[in-house]
Amino acid sequence: MLKFTKAQQELVMNERKQHAESHEIMQANHGEKLLMGNAAPLPKDVWGVWDRQGIEVQRDVLAVFNSLAVNSMAMPIGKLVHHFQTVSDSGDVNISIDGNSTAKMDQPAIAYHGTPLPIIDSAFKFGWRQVQAAQTEGYSLDTAAVANSQRRVAEKLESIALDGDDSIDVGGSKLYGLRNHPKRNTRSTGVTLNGATGSQWQDEIVATLKLLHNANYRTPATIYLNWDDWFYASNTDYSEQYPNKTILQRIMEIAGVREIVPASSVAANEIIAVIKDSRVVQVLNGMPMMTRALFRANPEDDYRFKVMAAAAVEIKFDAEDQCGIAVSS
Repeated sequence: MLKFTKAQQELVMNERKQHAESHEIMQANHGEKLLMGNAAPLPKDVWGVWDRQGIEVQRDVLAVFNSLAVNSMAMPIGKLVHHFQTVSDSGDVNISIDGNSTAKMDQPAIAYHGTPLPIIDSAFKFGWRQVQAAQTEGYSLDTAAVANSQRRVAEKLESIALDGDDSIDVGGSKLYGLRNHPKRNTRSTGVTLNGATGSQWQDEIVATLKLLHNANYRTPATIYLNWDDWFYASNTDYSEQYPNKTILQRIMEIAGVREIVPASSVAANEIIAVIKDSRVVQVLNGMPMMTRALFRANPEDDYRFKVMAAAAVEIKFDAEDQCGIAVSS
């Protein structure tokens, strides 16, 4: 799960504190007892309830995104595009006894490649009477509206991790995901995995890993599978000769498999292999998913809120266009 930096925590807490203080000023100006309207701040502990609920939603929805977020880089919320470099081979290596000789020097070719950092948001609101009832009658504000917005934002984060977003283009820098990045390595799966034999499963996984090996990535990869395919593999014997070993257990024994992550967002019969380190992929962290309160000018105004996140998956490749992502579909 994407974690808050200290600076991001301070931004969130300061904004919530300012929202409470603005209502204290509103109460001072209008009084606590109003015929119409509500100038009181939010009920006690509402932020804690909503934040805990947001964590539960993210754990449920963000299988791929959360796995990738192990490698993340904090970004200012105002940053539109982050660039990484590809550098060509240059120079030479020299070896001598006295160290006085000079190796050949030349200028490397450096190119910059951008990843946009979008802001994702979903809004909800409560009328002033709903909030007043929660304050005076001691019940919680309806969490269904909050959960709906949180789930929408979480689902979009998972979606951009896999497919990017065609609508985001900043100066020619486009937002791609694991299964549509132009530098990814691809092949077609030859069988329906939910029903395939253990040997067929092994062939498909090995063939996917070989795409990475051919791109000069020879370190263990994380494998993302469709949840139903994963469940089938975890409950089906590899073969009659090995009745006490499931397909999933055998797949985990393949050299080059680091871990297997099931995800409902991955399509059936799809295998995505990722070298999960910062050479290949990292999550740009402008702001983890959070809920913020919007400005209220008058006691009769609705209490308006926005669930938001600023994040993107940056997928890297080298000067030879080699990328540590392989997709079988």
